[in-house]
Amino acid sequence: MTIGFRHMIFSANAFAGALLALYLSFAIGLERPFWAMVTVYIASQPLSGASVSKGVFRLIGTVVGAGAATLLVPAFVNAPVLLTLVLALWVGVCLFVSLLDRTPRSYLFMLAGYTAAFVGFPAATHPETVFATAVLRSQEIGLGVLCALVFHSIVLPVSVADAVRARVGGVLRDAERWTAHALGGRVAPEVDAERRRLANDTTDLHLLGTHLPYDTARVRPERSTLAALQDRLVLLLPMVSAIEDRIATLRAEDAMPQPLDALIADVRRWSEDPASAEPDSLRERCEQLAEDAAREQSWHALLRTNLAGRLGELVVLLATIRQLARVIQHPDEKLPESLRPVIRAAQPRRFHLDYGLALRSAFATVLAILGCAAFWIFSGWPDGATATMIAAVMCCFFAAMDDPTVAQRGFLFGTAAGVPIVGLYLFAILPMISGFPMLALVLAPLFLPLGAALAFPPLLGAVMPLLIGIAGGLALNNNYGPSDFATFVNSNFALCAGVLAAIFATRLVRVLDPAAAVLRVLRAGWRDLADAAEGRAIRSPADWTSRMLDRVGLILPRLPRAAADLRLAGTDALRDLRVGLGVLQVRDAARGTASGAGRTALEVLVATLGRHFRRLGNGGSEPPPLLLLDQIDAALSRVLDEPADLQSRAPTLHALVGLRRNLFPDANAWQPEATAA
Repeated sequence: MTIGFRHMIFSANAFAGALLALYLSFAIGLERPFWAMVTVYIASQPLSGASVSKGVFRLIGTVVGAGAATLLVPAFVNAPVLLTLVLALWVGVCLFVSLLDRTPRSYLFMLAGYTAAFVGFPAATHPETVFATAVLRSQEIGLGVLCALVFHSIVLPVSVADAVRARVGGVLRDAERWTAHALGGRVAPEVDAERRRLANDTTDLHLLGTHLPYDTARVRPERSTLAALQDRLVLLLPMVSAIEDRIATLRAEDAMPQPLDALIADVRRWSEDPASAEPDSLRERCEQLAEDAAREQSWHALLRTNLAGRLGELVVLLATIRQLARVIQHPDEKLPESLRPVIRAAQPRRFHLDYGLALRSAFATVLAILGCAAFWIFSGWPDGATATMIAAVMCCFFAAMDDPTVAQRGFLFGTAAGVPIVGLYLFAILPMISGFPMLALVLAPLFLPLGAALAFPPLLGAVMPLLIGIAGGLALNNNYGPSDFATFVNSNFALCAGVLAAIFATRLVRVLDPAAAVLRVLRAGWRDLADAAEGRAIRSPADWTSRMLDRVGLILPRLPRAAADLRLAGTDALRDLRVGLGVLQVRDAARGTASGAGRTALEVLVATLGRHFRRLGNGGSEPPPLLLLDQIDAALSRVLDEPADLQSRAPTLHALVGLRRNLFPDANAWQPEATAA
């Protein structure tokens, strides 16, 4: 990692904002200018729009949390135990809501929680100060946010729109490259990396898009266009992986006819070079080959029909993705009429939500707060309030991680590493200077390098606690005088005690190993599959695909660390994604089919699928029952026996073929005669 021009600009902007916040706080006469200074660094983001959104949410959350403390402390001041319980529950509820809102807005709820702890616990012994403290913190946070936004939005800002356009270009290249590799039958580690990157980038693209309304760019992409692109990208992964499976199966069994092989080669060439063919021509060839294969009633013919149909869908899908990507990268160009209905139909992204894990995180937070507060109340420790509010912050900051204690320990080490630096400044450097210019001069060699390191995401977790610990430890204010060493030691001990309490409580009830985290996500997907089969919760393929693709992005990074666990043998989140689409299509086909043998076979199949995935979702580990294979084969025969034309039967046949390949990849070829018998 090399510090470049952009990193230096980011650091200079953050430091200038921090100095401005300090100067204005001194000039106005605010009591805790270091709150504003810390806020500048917390609100500073490499993208100007992200700085605006984080700053706005931080300010709103602070005001809400401070208001809650102002109401709660006077109401329960005569009952310290009850006050502690109420404040702890407030923080826990806010954290619970924050973890269920997987957008930048979640920061608002988290701030509303631990700000109440920041204001409420120190005021518990002096309730008459609670309103002044609440107002002061809101003022300092507001001032810090404003100073951060002034510099990051005006001085060489990096807009979210530019980042979105760059990310869209990267996602499109990944999609084209992975599609070409899948069509070529290439199996290599880099192909899996491309697949994983595409799943993650699709979710990251959504998160970037949430900052667009706050961006400083004059011309920026429409969020509806970005949502339409995300809808198409979430469909691409299951489609290409299904095509990859059909190609591999037909080639392994030497059942790939030359015209279909030539079509695959042409589609692959077009996926790499859009100028090599016309999408409409490729789609027509796909439809023709699908019709030709449908005249036969054999397993290989069904696979060829399925493959040709999926290839046609892929051509339409990738062509639409390319058009949407161009519109996003060139928002000043006229929107093609063909894209208007696509953009109007865009659906909001659906995310995986783990209510149980959010509840455990909230419980760990409440436990840490109550533990610290109990020691504080019964021991009379003067700095107990500091330890209690730090415990709340530490539990909130890292609650979304599988094992928050890793980051909490890192924060503890970073804070401890800053103690000697703070001591050097407090007892050796600051007593020797006077005036704001000299203060800025002695702070620059420390904060400028730390600010540059903040711009590197891998270093953020290590640098932020060091920076916050230093800024908070210096506690710069208008009444600065010689520091008391005993006070310095006691306050730092309280800070470390709060972090240790958070680590202990989190370790007790919240930590997940990677395998357990993957299983939780997988079982949530299986429960959704059962709901889909039963007609509950999951209403559409787009809803399922969006939520399951988010799960794919959650699972894939964890698998290398959890692969040794036998419970995860054969884990394939993309397969589950494809199975879910098949279940939805078969369910809808059963509802739309007239009464008769075909409808009955589909309804029986859907019911068995629902029971199987309900057992898996509840902790079972058995493979799909052979009865399910028989029911899929029976449904195939009944659908093929219907007098309907190919176009009306194709979606159901595609779904049944996909379910058979995904659930029983090693089964013998389907035989209509054996099924009919």
